[in-house]
Amino acid sequence: MPRAALPQYLLDHAKDFKNASPGLRFGAYLPIWTDRSDQEAAIRDAAQRRSDEGRKLNEILTRQGMDAAISFMENRNERFDRLWCKSTSAATAAWREVIKLSGSDKDLNGSLVKRILAMQNLLGSHGQAVCAFDAIAIAPFTTGLGNEHPLENGFTFLNPYGLPCLPGSGVKGVLRAAAGELASGDWGGNEGWTLDPHEVRWRDGKGKQHTRQITTIDLLFGSEVEDEQALFRGVLSFWDVLPAIEGNSLLVEVMTPHQNHYYQQDANPHDSGQPNPIQFLTVPPGSRFSFTVLCDTARLHRLAPDLADRWQGLLQAAFNHAFQWLGFGAKTAVGYGAMAVDPAAALRRADAADKARRDQARAAMSEQRQQVETFIDYMQKRVEALRGSKANPNGAEHIKARELAKVATHADWGAEDRKHAAEAIETWLPQVVRVDMKEERKKLGLKQLREGG
Repeated sequence: MPRAALPQYLLDHAKDFKNASPGLRFGAYLPIWTDRSDQEAAIRDAAQRRSDEGRKLNEILTRQGMDAAISFMENRNERFDRLWCKSTSAATAAWREVIKLSGSDKDLNGSLVKRILAMQNLLGSHGQAVCAFDAIAIAPFTTGLGNEHPLENGFTFLNPYGLPCLPGSGVKGVLRAAAGELASGDWGGNEGWTLDPHEVRWRDGKGKQHTRQITTIDLLFGSEVEDEQALFRGVLSFWDVLPAIEGNSLLVEVMTPHQNHYYQQDANPHDSGQPNPIQFLTVPPGSRFSFTVLCDTARLHRLAPDLADRWQGLLQAAFNHAFQWLGFGAKTAVGYGAMAVDPAAALRRADAADKARRDQARAAMSEQRQQVETFIDYMQKRVEALRGSKANPNGAEHIKARELAKVATHADWGAEDRKHAAEAIETWLPQVVRVDMKEERKKLGLKQLREGG
């Protein structure tokens, strides 16, 4: 069977690479290259056919051997796979392996997305000027098709994780285009974007003073002028976007150009060209994208104070325009990369922010109070899992309450912490376990705990 272009020791170590990341399976571990054994199998199969080619090949194989038979087929049959050339049949099978997302792929993807969300909340809680814009893909998303790859079209993966990624530079380019369209006034209201210049002053790395008329777009996104003296770094920074992938696989889409004779052979265009199906990788619709933008507000205050309170609104308008009209990634002109505001994102973000606040508050608590809060969290989750029913006595939930009551009697527990433990047990135990609380108060000594004894 076709093999990956890898050293033999790697191939000996692993017979397949199903546990490798999608990026590695799509790149280094792609088993599409014709091996000597593939050629020999093809020769033996062709030699058994009842055709002139089959009889001739069988004669060569019998008299001259396998090397001569392979040479004969390479010179005679254009469809015969050359050694270490791409196998067309293997490429089709390789796609099926590339698009699968294993459980570890999904877990890693979810962990990284949560980490990005946590970083957004952390920066915001420390006074950083960070904006997050949440979207959901309403069409397949693809990017990096121009990257060289043996399967005709490449794809952009985030290394070292090997998961699909939309580079921050691509986000910046789309938002800049959206801002330019709004500022032109050709799309109705400009939503605050204008081409009016600001006079800004700054010093370069050598201490030289510069004064320049610069538009809001250049101020936020940076100057696109090639002249080194005119280069200007914008105050906005854009993170790479790691989509939360919907489902358990990526998707394969197909484009079928008919005009190769026109584009590649300089012939006149016509509608009878030979179709050439080309497959490419996409992220499925329903995947969620969280865009992160940081602003250097200190620098913005120095350069254009009037924008210090407006940049977030301008950015929101640019994102809305991009969602509605432009799309992100590649092939947006034919509908790929279309996105819409994610309606469930606000709830997820509020939950994450609430958890971050609780974690921060818990970190400031004493060890004893943290033990009580851990018990409360556990019981809350059990209430949700039981959905109105209650657990039997002497189960894990009951044992948790007994352990807390016992540990709260230790000498290192203060009166307030003991009281808090007693109140937590009395509040949550009857909601989760079928117990007689009058008896439980006696058995667990809740009255003594509440009184600080």
